[in-house]
Amino acid sequence: MKKESVIEVVRQRVKQFPTGEIFGYEAFGELAQTRRKALTRALSQLVKREELKRAYLAKFYRPAWNKYGAVPIFDAEKIKSLGNVYLTDLDAHNLLGISTQLPMTATIAHPTKHYRRMLGRLRIKYVRSTLKEIPDGADFTLLMMLDSIKDIKCIQDASPDDAVRRLLWIVKRFEKDRVEKLVEYALHYPPRVRAILGAILEHARYKRLRSVLKATLNPQTEYHVGLKDSLPNLKKWKLLGPGRTYRAWKRRWEKRRNEAQTLEP
Repeated sequence: MKKESVIEVVRQRVKQFPTGEIFGYEAFGELAQTRRKALTRALSQLVKREELKRAYLAKFYRPAWNKYGAVPIFDAEKIKSLGNVYLTDLDAHNLLGISTQLPMTATIAHPTKHYRRMLGRLRIKYVRSTLKEIPDGADFTLLMMLDSIKDIKCIQDASPDDAVRRLLWIVKRFEKDRVEKLVEYALHYPPRVRAILGAILEHARYKRLRSVLKATLNPQTEYHVGLKDSLPNLKKWKLLGPGRTYRAWKRRWEKRRNEAQTLEP
């Protein structure tokens, strides 16, 4: 296969991709294995002719055009090209409407990876997901909700009660089969996550699904997660506000402050 014919084969294959969709060498099948160098030259040539744009290292996309030039792709499309991963941490809190804070670095949940990288100008931080294996076709919104419950004590710009109220509002608008999938994922999360979700589902009147979570919890365990008044059934699920350790620390701190004030001239 001559150089020009390789370029034509690549050009015809590229025309089949939707505009804005990121692809790599693997999208060209056998050509990527048998004529890798020729494929690399062909892609570089198409980039020079502006028929393609580089998304990041070894990844390309066919750009859409308007009167201002090539339309850049969104960061969400770059993240989608990473495979079976999803946004978590501050990104998840923002997408779910729990927090208004916008992160400088996108945090990605992955079963094994734990490092930082760059996708063009987009900063990526990998963290290990709670699920040891993210199933194909997973509902990432549900996983983001469970991650937010797990981080409920340290969400920026929102108290634990604010987060629970928002999650309750979201759950009430789900179809039943989606709530069932949420419970299925929750079984892989820590007990405090299952307890908070159980309280939410009970208040949303999902009695059977609530019972599934209740059966997985130790009835003697208390969960100091900072919740005060967001749900009427918090005590029933042993979901408590600041724990004894916090209250003892607060009393000591106030005692020392009062002592210091009495010693002032």
